[in-house]
Amino acid sequence: MKGFRQLFCVASIAAVSVLGTARPAFAEGAWGFDSVTPEDPSKGDLNDEYHQVYRVMIGMADAWNAHNLDAYLECFWKSPDLLVIVEGDQMKGWAEVNNTYRKGYANSADMGTLLPERVQIQMISTDVALVLDWWTLILPKTVHLRSPKVVGTSTLVLKKLAEGWRIVAVHSSFVTP
Repeated sequence: MKGFRQLFCVASIAAVSVLGTARPAFAEGAWGFDSVTPEDPSKGDLNDEYHQVYRVMIGMADAWNAHNLDAYLECFWKSPDLLVIVEGDQMKGWAEVNNTYRKGYANSADMGTLLPERVQIQMISTDVALVLDWWTLILPKTVHLRSPKVVGTSTLVLKKLAEGWRIVAVHSSFVTP
């Protein structure tokens, strides 16, 4: 691994999940969707907000595992107001995030393999979603220093924009066991 900047790229990866249905559960103290207690996907509307957010999240994970940075970066808001914080290090704006990812992963094989663990989604409104995810990243031997495994959690805010759901803010923490 070439340092911290190598790892920040996974910070916003959201986990693969089973589809859920939209409901105002957050006001009741519960999450609207939790991948460890999935509802029957046939009960939900495939066009509801949970399914739309899910498609963004699964698309990010698929793009990461395909080592496709272009597709991965499409999930972020292309704005100078995008905010990415990893282990206290802040990046402001899509241009900085894009440049840092491309520099950190000039060799796409260094991206490794994402193993999603759990995702929770809550609709704050019809156009804002809060997402929590837990993930493990397995890095290739050419990248890691101590351990090929990185375990992390991320908190993301997604907003429904004209171009679709996009990540507008993310905060991540991780450890290398």
